[in-house]
Amino acid sequence: MKITSSGDAPGPLPATMRAVVMRTFGDPSVLRIEDVPTPRPRPGEAVVRVAAVEVSRTRDVTTRSGRHPYSREMTLPHVLGGNFAGVVAAAGEGVDPAMVGRPVGVTIHHACGACAECRAGFREDCSRLEMLGIHRWGSYAEFTAVHADCLHPLPHDLDPAEAAALAATGPIALTQLRTAMVGRGTVVLVTGMTGALASTLAALGRLLGATVIGLSRRPASVAGSLGCAVLDSTRSGLAEAIVAAAGGSRPRAVIDNVCVPSVFEQYFPALANGSHIVASGVIGSPELPVPIRSLYTRGVSLIGLRSHTQPVTAEFWQLVRDGFRLPPGLLHEFPLEAAADAHEAIADGAVTGHTVLRMQPPDSER
Repeated sequence: MKITSSGDAPGPLPATMRAVVMRTFGDPSVLRIEDVPTPRPRPGEAVVRVAAVEVSRTRDVTTRSGRHPYSREMTLPHVLGGNFAGVVAAAGEGVDPAMVGRPVGVTIHHACGACAECRAGFREDCSRLEMLGIHRWGSYAEFTAVHADCLHPLPHDLDPAEAAALAATGPIALTQLRTAMVGRGTVVLVTGMTGALASTLAALGRLLGATVIGLSRRPASVAGSLGCAVLDSTRSGLAEAIVAAAGGSRPRAVIDNVCVPSVFEQYFPALANGSHIVASGVIGSPELPVPIRSLYTRGVSLIGLRSHTQPVTAEFWQLVRDGFRLPPGLLHEFPLEAAADAHEAIADGAVTGHTVLRMQPPDSER
């Protein structure tokens, strides 16, 4: 299904739809296609016909296994799936009806607007933050109901698979780069370069005029595809290699969403005084040894970032409308019916970059 719009409103919502339903935690085989009722929009919501959805290693694959803290926040049976792209099919009370028929990218976070953090203007730190695919049924389905503030208009010619990938990683990547004060002339170090988020960070970093140095345990798998140097994160003399790759300059920013202690200990000496280390994930370890004395004496900041901010999210989608796109060759597609295969591929490390489920159109539209 292409994300296009002729200006005509879609027809009425069907009574039922296909969805990938999970009735128990376990291996990928627990993901099964079922017919379930099609959601209807509540006030402040829209129902979006899904075109493609990003498969997240943490939020989807690890949560499905039952071994992630998110697993305890879900109620079974459940439909996984967060950031996605599609076309608005119906608008609830209080939602602009002109949105119906519009192609949109959909992000997963919805702030309550009423807690102390929201009232103070820090919606990204909402104490009751709701996530699509965790706290409510997600987008591994033909239709999904979402809060209207999660909708972001898209260019009509943007492929839905790329739009889903951009929705998944773009807002948080740009928020991380802005938080780390990355700009023209900055050397920024990015860990986990085979991952989806890192590939977006590399592309956005270059767009901002930064020199990007990547780290990966499998540098050969992304060599030449990201437009930046990628070093083996397990090599000896890593700090010296980082400085050499940057032409003698030291990184002033690090985006570390892996947080492997041994890698942190190797790259930390390479950083310039006054650097910012930003992390929005702890794939490697929940406990990172923090050298407090060195942070103090060298003026290094270590910043945990929970989610993207609204202003930077708006900035990111404007970049997309202005033509920002992902590096080619790092987008891997599976049909919705093969969600289990997509989970297997991610768990096995068989794919790099983004993995996306693409919704096949009904037989009448093929």
